[in-house]
Formats: sequence, structure tokens, C-alpha cells
Amino acid sequence: MSTRVDTSLLSEIKQYGAIDIEACFNCGNCTAVCPLTGDASFPRRMIRYAQIGAKDALIGSKELWLCYYCGECSKTCPRQAEPGEFMAAARRYALAEYDFTGIAKAMFTIPWFNVLLNLLLVSFFAVFLLAFNQGTAFDKLALWEFLPEVVVQISGIVLFAIVALAMMVGIARMTRSIANAAHLPISASARGERGQAWCKAAWLTVWQQVLGHKDYREDECEEDRSKPWFLRKWFRHATIMFGFIGLFGATALDFLFKPLGAWVPLYYPARLLGTLSGVLLMYGTTLAMMIRFRKQDRYAAQSHVSDWLLLVLIWSVGFSGFLLEIAAYSRPPATWAYPLLILHVALVMDLLVMLPLSKFAHIVYRPLAIYHQKRGNVESIETIPMGAAST
Repeated sequence: MSTRVDTSLLSEIKQYGAIDIEACFNCGNCTAVCPLTGDASFPRRMIRYAQIGAKDALIGSKELWLCYYCGECSKTCPRQAEPGEFMAAARRYALAEYDFTGIAKAMFTIPWFNVLLNLLLVSFFAVFLLAFNQGTAFDKLALWEFLPEVVVQISGIVLFAIVALAMMVGIARMTRSIANAAHLPISASARGERGQAWCKAAWLTVWQQVLGHKDYREDECEEDRSKPWFLRKWFRHATIMFGFIGLFGATALDFLFKPLGAWVPLYYPARLLGTLSGVLLMYGTTLAMMIRFRKQDRYAAQSHVSDWLLLVLIWSVGFSGFLLEIAAYSRPPATWAYPLLILHVALVMDLLVMLPLSKFAHIVYRPLAIYHQKRGNVESIETIPMGAAST
């Protein structure tokens, strides 16, 4: 059965950042030097998918998300085709395909739209919150009387539900793409038969890869290994991720156990967890922005506007949160905290909206792809007949 080549796919992916990939002539050098080649033949295969227009195979590829952009392929490419940057652009393209609204595509391909959308969202949320303010007290700092905490909580829950629904649609579209491309079983009977293997794959994904960053640590490029551990790429990534997890946990604890509007000491468990998580988040994002600004790593030399905006947004959320914490414990009352509270909550809401639309979605899509890859490995091992391994 013949396949018709469609060159429009490669041109479309170039809009997402792969500006030099047409120079690739499929020599295979990138696959030869890739530290993950043992699990998959990429990025050569991904580039070939784009060259022949195999869209379904590309967006349904697990390997697309297994790449951590160490930069070895781009460093050794004889044609300077930047295969590492192609992989990043292809992930942006896939993410836009998973998004049913079309907003992600506009954000990735039109830089000014990305900036404008974030500014409009922050402004909208700020005006919305200001409509509920109860007046400013100058003799004391009463943040949650100025902005009723119940308003923030209800607004946050509604917004989270909408974003979660959009994210679930994206997950379903990605899962279907991977299943179709890899011919994975998705029926109820298959789930029953292979449930144990699926649970094992989930455990390996969460424990080894998400929490332990196993592949991220073991497949570092040579340049990164020469740095102290606290400056390495995997550690920066881990601090940002655990910072998010910790702040989410602190927010949940506050919501569940702290009386509305109550002032709590710094050693209060939720407050302490939030502070430590904020430190991790600020460390990771600050270091990431410095490296991108100085172009110290290979992957940072091709920074996309969407990458910068997400880092700036995350950093702004963390920084404004720390300023609010300083204001909460300062004497005399820091009245500048009132407008800062509006800005901080508006930034948090904007960041939440960005979850299914920006690189932030990697926090969901990458573990899902790793899970499917681990699941395939486990199932292939467990279906080998007895004695086959020794023949």
C-alpha cells in the first residue's frame, strides 16, 4: 500500500519553531548520538514523519514526549538542522492538535497573540476581583476582608473545573492518537486482562520518572554533567515541578483546614509547606531564565516566545506570593499588599488557564506518554513465551 507524501506538514511545523529542519537529509547521526535511542529511534523517525506528512503518526508518537532536549543531536548534526529544536517544535504542534479550541495554535504561532492574551486575562481577572473588594483597612492588614476569601475560593474552583475539563479532552485526544499509532488495546476486556501490567507501568512512571526524574538524570548531556548538581537541568526541572506540587498541596490544606480569613503563624504546616515550595519554584524559574537569557545551554539558544512567557508568569506568581508573605508579617501594616493581592490572584488564575494551552501542559502530557511507553515495555516482556529469551 503506497503512501502519498504531504510536504505541507513540515511547513506547518516550521511555524512552531523548527526553522532549519529542511536542511536534514536523514543521515541518522541524531539517532546515533541520542542517549534514548535504546527505547526508540528518534529524532530521525520524528523528522521523517514530518517530511512525508505522516501527521497521525507524529502526534501519536510516544517518543515525541520522551525527549528532554539535551541538545546532543543538534550539537553533532552535520547539517546544523537543529533536530533538538525540531522535537520541541513538534511537541508544540502536537499540543496544539490536542487542544480543541485552537487557542494553543495561535499562541504558539503568533507571538503577539500570546503576549496579548496573557495581558488580557490578567487584566480581566484583576477587574473581576476588584468588583468584590470590601474596602481597604489602614490600621491593620486585612487582606481577606479587602478581598473576601470565599470569592477567591469559589472563583478558583469554577475556573479549575473548566480547565480540568479542557485538559481531560486533551488527554483523551492524545490517548486516542497514541493508541491508534501504536495499535494499543483500549477495550474494557483488554483493560481487565492487562490491568496488572498497566498498574506496574503507572508505578514505574510516577515513582521513577515523575518523582525520581530517572531518565532526565541518567541521560544528561556531557556538558550538563560537568556542572554542580544544583545547576543541572534535571534539578532545575525538579525544583519547579516539586514547587508546584507543594504549593498546590499547601493551597488544598489551607482550603480544607484553615478558617476563612484567619491569620496563621509561619510554622503553620500549610504555610511552611507553601514557603518551602515557593523557594524551590523561585530557584528553578530564576535559574532557567538566567540560562535562557545567557544562552548557556544548547536548548536555551533557541528559546521560543511561549517558553519565555511561561517562565515569566511562573516567576511572577512566586515573587508576588513572597511579597504578600512579607507583608503579612510586617509591622506597621504594609498597605501596598492590597493591590498586590489582586495582581497575585489574577496571575494565578491566568497560569491556571494556561495549563492546557501552553508548555505548562507538559506536566500532564509527558507523564502520560512515559506511561504508555512503560506499559508497552511491560506488556511485551510479560507476553514473551517461557524459554523464548534463551533461544
